[in-house]
Amino acid sequence: MTSQTSADVLQDSASCRFLADRTLGKLAKWLRILGYDTAYLPQLTPDGLVREGRRQGRIILTRNTRLLRRKDGPPLVFVQSDHFRDQLRQVVDSCHLDPIQRLFTRCIACNEILEEVPKDVVRDRVPEYVWNTQEVFCRCRHCQRIYWGATHRDHVLDELRRLGLIGAEKNAGQP
Repeated sequence: MTSQTSADVLQDSASCRFLADRTLGKLAKWLRILGYDTAYLPQLTPDGLVREGRRQGRIILTRNTRLLRRKDGPPLVFVQSDHFRDQLRQVVDSCHLDPIQRLFTRCIACNEILEEVPKDVVRDRVPEYVWNTQEVFCRCRHCQRIYWGATHRDHVLDELRRLGLIGAEKNAGQP
């Protein structure tokens, strides 16, 4: 399918899985922050992106206009802006994503789902101040990166409010 928003395959936003092209690394990171499975393989050529998108059953996110002309490609969203805030707003709107439901449930580094771990497990892996001030910790099973709420959570929520993706009354509980 070669449409701008591929709306017919985006009926269930909860199952959206994305593959971002090499120009959309920051967008990929933000979609992971929102909890959406987003592969980012910057080494892929446009043909490789199409092959991998089809193989993995992912929606391609691209700025490459040549991919719009392909008749054999997987579903794609042509991302119109060069600016990640506009990109994020476009993908959330066009794919009907919920920016709060799965917030902070994926590793931003490797895209794996995070697991909550007991505080004692991370004692030697976080700064002392963090240990003393935070109660909830998550870990990536794949890369072992540790996450906690603190100010990063507040900054992300503020950014989502500024983008108009959430209202002032919305809040998210995960770290």
